[in-house]
Amino acid sequence: MEKVRCLALLLAFSSATSASPVNVQGCALQPLEQGQGVRVLYSTSRVPSGCVSRAVPETDLEVHVLYLQYGIENGVSQLHLNVSSAEGNSTQPRKVVFVVSANAFSLLTVHSEDLPLTFIYNSGNILLNMNMNNGDTNKTELPSFAGGEELLTWAKLKYGGVSSFANVGSPQRIHFQVGKEIGASEDCIPETDFNAGQYLEMDVVSSEVKSCPHPSRKPRKEAHIVWLQQGHQDSGPQAVELNMNVTCDKGDPFKELSVVLVLKSQPSLLWNIGSTTHSTQFLVSGKYSLKHMSSGKIDGEALPDSKEGLIRKVNDRGINFIASYTEIPSANRITLEVVRCAEQPTEVATTPQASSHPHSPAREIEGLLNIVMPWRCLENTIEVALAKQYLRVLKDPITAMTLRDPHCVAQDNRTHFVLRSLLKDCSTRVERGIHVKNELIVTLSSLQQVTVPFQCDLPEKLSLQLYSTPEFRLPSTTLEFNEVAYVQVSLRTADEESSLQLQECSLKPTGKTSVPLIRNSTSTSPSVEILDAPYNSPGTRIHRFRFIYEANDGGRSSSSATLVCRVSLNRHNPSSFESSLEVEVKVKDPNPPPPGLGIGTVVGITFGAFLIGVLLTAALWYIYSHTRPLAKMQPVSANPPASESSSTNHSIGSTQSTPCSTSSMA
Repeated sequence: MEKVRCLALLLAFSSATSASPVNVQGCALQPLEQGQGVRVLYSTSRVPSGCVSRAVPETDLEVHVLYLQYGIENGVSQLHLNVSSAEGNSTQPRKVVFVVSANAFSLLTVHSEDLPLTFIYNSGNILLNMNMNNGDTNKTELPSFAGGEELLTWAKLKYGGVSSFANVGSPQRIHFQVGKEIGASEDCIPETDFNAGQYLEMDVVSSEVKSCPHPSRKPRKEAHIVWLQQGHQDSGPQAVELNMNVTCDKGDPFKELSVVLVLKSQPSLLWNIGSTTHSTQFLVSGKYSLKHMSSGKIDGEALPDSKEGLIRKVNDRGINFIASYTEIPSANRITLEVVRCAEQPTEVATTPQASSHPHSPAREIEGLLNIVMPWRCLENTIEVALAKQYLRVLKDPITAMTLRDPHCVAQDNRTHFVLRSLLKDCSTRVERGIHVKNELIVTLSSLQQVTVPFQCDLPEKLSLQLYSTPEFRLPSTTLEFNEVAYVQVSLRTADEESSLQLQECSLKPTGKTSVPLIRNSTSTSPSVEILDAPYNSPGTRIHRFRFIYEANDGGRSSSSATLVCRVSLNRHNPSSFESSLEVEVKVKDPNPPPPGLGIGTVVGITFGAFLIGVLLTAALWYIYSHTRPLAKMQPVSANPPASESSSTNHSIGSTQSTPCSTSSMA
């Protein structure tokens, strides 16, 4: 067997060397399979077709038409639409109407900040999620349009004209700006390869990435080729930002990856190159600059105008593994995401697993559930509500659904699969105090089971705790007047990057005005001191302070009070949180009663009394024992003499008869 392997390697080596130093035919570009560890993302304002105009009759109305044209292989697609108002727009806010349709089933999530938006869409192929406070939806049953231009014609007849039209491909996110004049023409006539940069920018994950499989599963060097193919409109000076990020899903990324980065474009383009690996060689047309160096613009070189020529150029550098080859029509920013782990530097899955096929039931269900995300975390429970309308795109429908614990079964109520469980049940794990993890196990009509892991975060929550000692160990609900009290303000959040600011805290005694303690992160009096915060445990952000409650009336008019604090989390969309804590106000008596006898005094008195009793008993016994023998010292004769006996009897008799005599004399 070893001889066969050696012979095969020898033949491969001899064929490679006999052909030429550059064996371009040996690199057959193939579509990049999922799991091969490369993604190419870019931002662009160019759409396949589009137009703008000022043809809407109503001056306070904007009508924007979007047609989402997905590839057939996409299955269920998801699009985030971020709508914002033009900066510096001081005019009266206009009514904005979006008319949206698609050629495939898609989930559209709208993000906006208090803009009056109306959406007209076909509920047959679009599921709309309005993540906004001021929006309206109109589920108009639009006709089945064969393309974007038919949708444009319908909108023109409906509103008398439109402000813009864009036929977009498969973006993940669209940034749309409203509230400004974007067109001067009387009619919106679509143009191919239209530049919608006045009002629209898209974030796209390229589906055209290709690669050349490598015979080695651990090649030490690899090349990435990006060909930016602008149209004639972009032939003038232009700058594009490019970043390459090396990551690892499990473990540390392989930072020492050796890469050749080929950037092909018009000669007038400037590449602003940001993050890359430490061992990166550049082959760039036009000029480029490196952000981590202050050398200014660097002149590039002329690169071939064909993919074969570009591959040959890479082979000249001694690299035969083309990890990715991507042609991009137009872009403002490009990001290469490469998954390479330190333990297995550049292992490439050249043969994808059967279950990873994009059209397999497991892949379709996993993609659908990760788009819809039917799970959510509450304070003490997990809730799963999967609408059946999402499932109609599946060829193999879902018949049952459970969590990791098979006893936790979802209920089928005809429109939804619904499941609710406590965090402590159903094999649910809570990590870092906030991340809740479990699995959805769905059973298909073919009896195949598909497992989809999921995670949701507990809702952000602010809590207050009062302590009587600086160790912050035993929480209390009692506030002592004129004594130091310690307060801990804790925010449960998964956001570990944004800073937490303690905005204000106050104490509101019952029936009295509020006493400010902290305002704008600053103490309001010398009796309040902000303390150093401890190390934040995972999932928790903490602030601490101490104060002394003082009142003009000595605090006797209030037996309770409410401690209120408000914090803000400074992130892209700042968030504010408020919490309160009811406390009992305890006042010490200024004239306390005299202190009672201590336990030592009581024991001493008891022992003294006992000792006195013992001594007294001993004295009485001593007296008794020394006085009683005097009577025993006079002996009594058993037979006294007769004379003495008669004399004695006589005396006794005379003595006893005296009362009688006296009585008779009387």
